Amino acid sequence: MEPYVLLVVGRTQSLAEHLRIAVDTDQYLIRWVASTSQALKLDLCPSLIVIDLPPSGGVRCVARLKRRFEVPLLALLRPDQSVPPQVDAFVPRPFQVKQVVKEIQTSLMAGVPHVVQAAGMSLDVRTRRLQANGALCQLPPIGCRILALLMERAGDVVPREELFQRVWRTDDGDNTRVLDVHIAALRRRLEQDPRHPELILTERGVGYRLQPPE
Repeated sequence: MEPYVLLVVGRTQSLAEHLRIAVDTDQYLIRWVASTSQALKLDLCPSLIVIDLPPSGGVRCVARLKRRFEVPLLALLRPDQSVPPQVDAFVPRPFQVKQVVKEIQTSLMAGVPHVVQAAGMSLDVRTRRLQANGALCQLPPIGCRILALLMERAGDVVPREELFQRVWRTDDGDNTRVLDVHIAALRRRLEQDPRHPELILTERGVGYRLQPPE
C-alpha cells in the first residue's frame, strides 16, 4: 500500500521534522511548505493537511486549502484562537507531537473514502488501486480522479466542464488536450482495443460516459 501523504503548512519545518521522527516513514510521507500560497501551487494529492494557523486566525487559509484539496484538515490553534469553519480536527497549543499524530490517525480513519464499484471494476480512491479484468493495478492521481467520477456516474454523460471542476478544481476548461491525454491513458489500461473503446465512450461536444457492459 502506498503511504499516506501528509501536507504540513507552517512557517517553519519544526513540526514536519518532529512528525518524521514520530511516525512510521513507510506509512507516511511528509511534505512541508511555508505558506498556503505555496501549498496551492503543488501538484500533489495529500491524504491530510496539517496547518499551523497564523495569528490572524487562518479562516481564509483554511477555506482556500479546502477548496483546492478535498481532504481532512487538522489545525494547530493558539490559546486565543477560535476554530475556523471547515476545520475537521484541531489540537490546541501547547501540545505534544503524539497528540498531533493521534489526531492525524483519527482523521484519516474517519476520512477514508469508499470503494467505488461499477462496470465490473472496483476502485479504492485512497490507494488508487483498481481491480479490473481480473488484474490489480495502480492509477496515477489524475487518472484515478477521472475514473472515480465516471464510475460514480456510470451510464451517464459527465460533461467536460464538470470533469475540469471536480478533477482539477478549476473552471478553466480551455486546455482540453490535457483531459484527452488522461482519457487515452485510461483506455489503454482498460479497453481491449483503445482505438475503438467500448467502456469509456466519447459524447462529442459534451463529455465522456462510462458504459457498463450489458
